Amino acid sequence: MTIRNHNKKTHGFDTSEHGFNTEVLTPDNLSQQLFTGESSHVQIPDKERILILANERKKQFNKTKRSFKTITTKEHYQFGDYKFAINSRKSGCYTQILNTLITQTLAMQSIYKRVLFMRFDLHQGCYTPDNSRITTMLKRLRKRLIHRYGNTLFGYVWVREESKSKGVHYHFVFMMDGDLVRYPSNIHDQVRKVWTDMGGTFHFANHHYIDNETKLREAIKHGSYLAKTRSKGNRPDQTKDTGSSRLKIK
Repeated sequence: MTIRNHNKKTHGFDTSEHGFNTEVLTPDNLSQQLFTGESSHVQIPDKERILILANERKKQFNKTKRSFKTITTKEHYQFGDYKFAINSRKSGCYTQILNTLITQTLAMQSIYKRVLFMRFDLHQGCYTPDNSRITTMLKRLRKRLIHRYGNTLFGYVWVREESKSKGVHYHFVFMMDGDLVRYPSNIHDQVRKVWTDMGGTFHFANHHYIDNETKLREAIKHGSYLAKTRSKGNRPDQTKDTGSSRLKIK
């Protein structure tokens, strides 16, 4: 299996690609009656009836699939041709977040031959019912990065969590061109400055430079911590559990 590596001559900064792709991990309470294709007056041949039932189940599944939060407790997660080891112990992982994490990482890897993949945590000193502080933080961080590195693309995934011991906090995966950013501490300093100015605290977890499949797998396993089910869902109904950049795989 090979990973695509493409050099891009120009990297224009498109703010629409860095908008939030958010999800609320809450199931819809829908009860749908299974269509049978039968009536008391018309008798449908068994073969045709089975086909109708299969197609109807498929339509119902496709219609409601996005509305339900799905969890995997397996040690590996299949994504296309890839089979990634994940950190699913204790609580399991939300597959929606895993899909977003993998997609955004592969998108960055398809754009840059070397990707800086870093994970950090943001804690805040007070409760907030929404994620407006994260929106503000990302806007301020974006300005700082453009000023320092120019119009370069970056990818990210964040999740909101809340617990009695830690209150409302966020886990982040943040990615940039690994040839452009040679020292992760430069990015950490920028994030720390922005967030502490907003009254929060910053904790760095780890980083990876992805330039081959082995390092990609290591990064995904590390980043899969964001997908854990524990501490999620403790928020107002209209508040999002997760957000991300919207980069496309080239």
